Amino acid sequence: MAVRRTSGEGWAFISDDVPDIDVEVLVSRAPEEQRIRISLEKRKRGKVVTLAGGLVLAKGDMKDLARALREACGTGGTIRGETIELQGDCRRHVRAWLMENGWGLR
Repeated sequence: MAVRRTSGEGWAFISDDVPDIDVEVLVSRAPEEQRIRISLEKRKRGKVVTLAGGLVLAKGDMKDLARALREACGTGGTIRGETIELQGDCRRHVRAWLMENGWGLR
């Protein structure tokens, strides 16, 4: 499966007909310019969630990255705001996959 990435400033289609769109939200930063923060959060009833936060990505790029991380870890997950949540303790898998694919880490 190919992962779609944008490089540099990215791209976005913005129509002049829609006045109140914030252009900065639609543009992705390059993977090597990202500083992704990986952490673990314990939820109620002992559930553990791995968080990959600090992402500056367009919605489509965020979905592609979340899908790739879910497949790499073999687990479920979701996107909440600018953070990708993966079920379980996947920190080691996430860090390895991101480093292998040229993403910046904190």
